[in-house]
Amino acid sequence: MRLVLHFGFVSLAFGIALPGHGRKVHTIDQDDFVYVKGLRLYDSKGLHYLTGMNYWACMNLAADDKSAGGNYSRLVVELDQMAAKGVNHLRIMASSEGAPTVHPFRMNPPLIEAPGKYNEDVFTGLDICLAEMSKRGMRATMTLNNEWQWSGGFAQYVSWAEGDTAIPYPSSWNLTAPPQRETPGTGWGNYTKEGVNAAPYNNFTDYANLIYSNTKAEEWYKAHIKTVMNRRNSVNGRLYTEDPTIMTWQLANEPQAAGIASAQDPNDELFSWVERISSYIRSMAPKQLVNVGFESKQGEYYFKRVHNLSTVDYATTHCWVQNWGIYDMYDPSPANLKAAQDFAVKFMRESSQWSVDIEKPIFLEEFGMARNNWENKDKEYPYLSNASTSNKDAYFKKIIGTVMDEFRNGGAYVGTSPWAYGGIYRPETQHANKFGMVWAGDPPHESPGWYDLYDSDTAMDIVHAQQRVIAKWIQNNESNVSHT
Repeated sequence: MRLVLHFGFVSLAFGIALPGHGRKVHTIDQDDFVYVKGLRLYDSKGLHYLTGMNYWACMNLAADDKSAGGNYSRLVVELDQMAAKGVNHLRIMASSEGAPTVHPFRMNPPLIEAPGKYNEDVFTGLDICLAEMSKRGMRATMTLNNEWQWSGGFAQYVSWAEGDTAIPYPSSWNLTAPPQRETPGTGWGNYTKEGVNAAPYNNFTDYANLIYSNTKAEEWYKAHIKTVMNRRNSVNGRLYTEDPTIMTWQLANEPQAAGIASAQDPNDELFSWVERISSYIRSMAPKQLVNVGFESKQGEYYFKRVHNLSTVDYATTHCWVQNWGIYDMYDPSPANLKAAQDFAVKFMRESSQWSVDIEKPIFLEEFGMARNNWENKDKEYPYLSNASTSNKDAYFKKIIGTVMDEFRNGGAYVGTSPWAYGGIYRPETQHANKFGMVWAGDPPHESPGWYDLYDSDTAMDIVHAQQRVIAKWIQNNESNVSHT
């Protein structure tokens, strides 16, 4: 049975004008923290619906260009673009870990060069990112670790703790691999075994998940959490744990089950790890929210075990129809698109009900679809930006529309966050900086342009429509609204 809820007013921000757009937003006030009430999020103005976007490279883009390969002018352009489309939440990395040697498939330069050793220029980039977001009324999810190889993450902590042991990497993207183009630094690249062991993904996740039981790795991870939380922003002077721009501290990006999820092992080490780390974060950040960063593809049992803790404020889902084998980006058939849409609808409906059962909000914080890349199948690069987007647009309308329906009909969903904003980036004009990075919307272990959302994409208009429709719905249902 669905819960019938009475909503507060939607949070709409006004104050300073965005350049060239005429839309106004306001700097987030010092004490305006987002909080959970029932199945909803609220701020000082009432109901807080999340029109989100993944923008994981924010701290690196904001960093100094000469010393850390940043691009501040691109950063502010893209933040303005997203704000103009109604985006009020960004999911960003607040961690990246370096290896003893540079790996072409990882964020570079990293925030943490070695345990306890930080790149202050990248850290200042994180300060700048948060300060610029606050000016535009954008909140942040701060992701503190990563299951996957593209930021270092779990596996790097384990390797450090074991004396720099070799990480069994799966095949990962390398921009310097063939095919290349005539101008140096503009190559397409490819998945390659160069610099990696090309192990199966389960070998990699088994190794990465040793963090759940490795005392030294966890000690260093907690030390990083403490360092970030105790930081004072060098731009606006705000202590991170006292900055309401930071809505959520996230344990990690997509932590995986330590065992076989289908076995529903009640002793899976993931569960105790989530409990320990979420409790640690909560003890230092009582004014901010905590989530796990869980995909929830593992099903109802894992979803409820991971999220039904007093130290976890809301649940999350990620939905990846191509990565999970449901959708083929080279298949133009209507049946292919319908299979993806049907899966997404079912997953949203089921996960909303799971979250109702544990009486917590839920946020769709990752989803995406490739362009119509069957149009590029015989071209030099399959992810060219000139491919059309009819399937992507239809998919976005369906999955975002389903979340909106859940929200309006008393379900637990409180917003969406596509993966990921590429903004003004295009693979055709990419040029790697001196650190080997192009900062596409796709992370450096994957093909640039695969899931990017560009500034001119119709999908951004669908995101914008979401914000406007929800605001209008709230206004049209004032008789059922209770004020907070």
